[in-house]
Amino acid sequence: MSPEPESGTAESPPRSRAMLRSAWIAAGVVVVLVWLATGTLYLSGSSYICNLCHEMKPAVSTWRTSAHAKIGCPACHEPTRPAFRFPEALAFRSEMMQRDLSAHFAGKAGNVPSASSITTPTISDENCLKCHELPRTVTPRSDLLIKHTEHAQRNKSCVSCHLWTAHPVPAAERPLLLMAQCFKCHGRQAGAKAPGTCSTCHSSAFNGRPESHKSSKWQAAHGKAALSNQQPCAMCHETSFCRNCHGLDMPHPADWVKGKPGHSTLGATDRQVCAKCHTQKPDLCSMCHHQDFVSTKGPWIVQHPAMVDRRGAAFCSQCHDSLFCFNCHSSRSAPSTPTAQ
Repeated sequence: MSPEPESGTAESPPRSRAMLRSAWIAAGVVVVLVWLATGTLYLSGSSYICNLCHEMKPAVSTWRTSAHAKIGCPACHEPTRPAFRFPEALAFRSEMMQRDLSAHFAGKAGNVPSASSITTPTISDENCLKCHELPRTVTPRSDLLIKHTEHAQRNKSCVSCHLWTAHPVPAAERPLLLMAQCFKCHGRQAGAKAPGTCSTCHSSAFNGRPESHKSSKWQAAHGKAALSNQQPCAMCHETSFCRNCHGLDMPHPADWVKGKPGHSTLGATDRQVCAKCHTQKPDLCSMCHHQDFVSTKGPWIVQHPAMVDRRGAAFCSQCHDSLFCFNCHSSRSAPSTPTAQ
């Protein structure tokens, strides 16, 4: 009678190999199902896959506010191919995913690139022409004189003009955003590739005043907008437009804070020019020129006696001439000194 095989010796290896084989088969099935599901979502035009990557969320967010929000990402960002080339589409998607993952891990130290900094394949005119036809009208608006066919032949690329169509800049005024792309070639300055006067592209029925300018708060708010991006302003206004209102070139030049020929000359001759904009801060000049000034303690005229007692009048004479104090303190018509609160 032959002895029974010891447990874990003769039968164990075949059983282990069978379990391992089953595990690999199950893993392969899962991979194929995920691959098919991903491909189905991707080829259906869903932005779900793109939105899984946090670097791409800003691009998906702007796409959702665009005129192309009902068109999936692949329709523009992938080469045109028939549906039966499904594996090729997935391979292309895999390359793009590898690109994005590489960019992600390259920024793992805290320098994660934004969606706009990750290059994507150039959108071909072939993709645009899947939905649009040439020649076509620009818009049903009657105040535009743009000849679309001429621009298409000259520029050789749809995105040379329609760069922000699918991904408009957040919070940007749409007409101004579109015009900003026009002014890559058009311009009001001498030597521009194309003229930038209103009548070049617009009829006499065109109302050129942007929506932002219609607000009663625009006059006070336009400074921040101009400082952040002057290009929209330059599309309609000459440089002299700012000078005619402000009384000097705007924005201030880089060396404006220095002495002559900086702000000191203008400030000494016409303080009202400064006061047009700098009205929100008490004693604007004192904030820089008087080291002891504390804005919460009232105007400088109230605070300065304590400084004179502490530092002496000689300290004041470093900037003010000998008659400066006399003109105020000895004049019968001088206003009375306000009391500190």
